[in-house]
Amino acid sequence: MLFRGEHETSYRYSRPVFLEPHVVRLTPLDAAAQRLAVFELEVSPPPAGRCAILDASGNPATRLWFDGLHQTLTVHTRFEARTLRANPFDYLLDPAAARLPLRLSEAENKALGPYLAARGCPACGGLCTELAAAAGGLPVEFLSRLTDWLYRNVRVTARQAPGVWEPARTLGLLRGACRDVALVFLEVCRQAGLPARFVSGYQAGDANQDDRDLHAWPEAYLPGAGWRGYDPTLGLAVADAHLAVCAAHHPELCMPLAGTFRGTGATAALSHRIRLETEA
Repeated sequence: MLFRGEHETSYRYSRPVFLEPHVVRLTPLDAAAQRLAVFELEVSPPPAGRCAILDASGNPATRLWFDGLHQTLTVHTRFEARTLRANPFDYLLDPAAARLPLRLSEAENKALGPYLAARGCPACGGLCTELAAAAGGLPVEFLSRLTDWLYRNVRVTARQAPGVWEPARTLGLLRGACRDVALVFLEVCRQAGLPARFVSGYQAGDANQDDRDLHAWPEAYLPGAGWRGYDPTLGLAVADAHLAVCAAHHPELCMPLAGTFRGTGATAALSHRIRLETEA
């Protein structure tokens, strides 16, 4: 699927402030299942300097730094990318993925350590035990059942407040934003011995949809298949209708724009808009 889009994020400050360095993570990944053709980044006010980097999780990012005092900050991106995976099950599993927990090599365990570190949420532990038993210990069946359970039982709501809820809160309320539901998925997977990570990006959605936002979903690591996405807010395995921008073991490392400002008593108001076109 071909994605063409624009994404604009703006901050307006109550008084002129000094902008500390910012990191922008809005470049669609050029990875196994998607190809980036065009990416442009415009920043106003023009930064004193900018540098393309790979962040701690290996995601492409841009670091910006500024001079002087400013009352607004606008980051505008344009992109064109194509997703390639129409079949989310186009793999042959390694024997290490035959049962839960996975039989990872010592090197893989070390590399995937952050993606296996569970928070110890008791509610997630109970759900993990229930679903693992129902799946007969089969990892792919477990992932499908977890996706379906969250889709059927947790109501997804838009939430403009920053941050991600702890999994216990989301399960207790049986509602949350897509990022909250993704974190529950991560915790349940990790308690089952499945490495899992948080992904932010764009979802094709309805062609007539105007009020778009960044989407969030989880990925699980399966030996032989690599990282595979699931979307519990839609109840499906991720194929070519999702365009990934950033992936990390913790949601904080997927923030699309991260930075601070200095200005006594100053406050900031955030606005954003996303325009997205897709072609099969």
